[in-house]
Amino acid sequence: MTSDIALVNVGELEGRHAVEKIYGSPKRNLIYENISTIMFLNPEVAGVGMNEQQAQKQGLNYRCASFDFRCIPRAIAMRNTQGFFKILVTDDEDMKILGMRALGEHASSAIQAVALLISMEKGIEELAELIHPHPSILEGIQECVRMLFGKSIYKPSIFQDYLKFKCYRDGSYQPEGSF
Repeated sequence: MTSDIALVNVGELEGRHAVEKIYGSPKRNLIYENISTIMFLNPEVAGVGMNEQQAQKQGLNYRCASFDFRCIPRAIAMRNTQGFFKILVTDDEDMKILGMRALGEHASSAIQAVALLISMEKGIEELAELIHPHPSILEGIQECVRMLFGKSIYKPSIFQDYLKFKCYRDGSYQPEGSF
């Protein structure tokens, strides 16, 4: 019943699951993919789901978009532009969310919507339908999603130092323009 994830929220999840097992059948199986990891450093660091190395190790084809805080109006207004959002999705029609990494102000809060969608095994279409307030840090997530759909007003070819979009397919990164 114990995982190798030494976090308080994992202990709570496993404890609740154990009690449910004692008193009947658990409502759901234990899953760990949607558990976010947060480090309250300066800047904050947060992650949920897979990272690129884990996706590659599993032989998954994926798309990845990262959006630098230097392009987020709220971060500019706060004069705190150190950070980024990075989202991994499957390289298929479903574009199921595999994981997200965040570094920067409010990273710990921003990652929770993605954690929920991972637990529901949803794609980024649901995330794309959310309308984020302006100005907010969450607009960075919104633009990552738009980049994955090819609908961002920001273009990675122009903002090369701030935006990154790549596709990993069949064991290697694809040349830009081929995906």
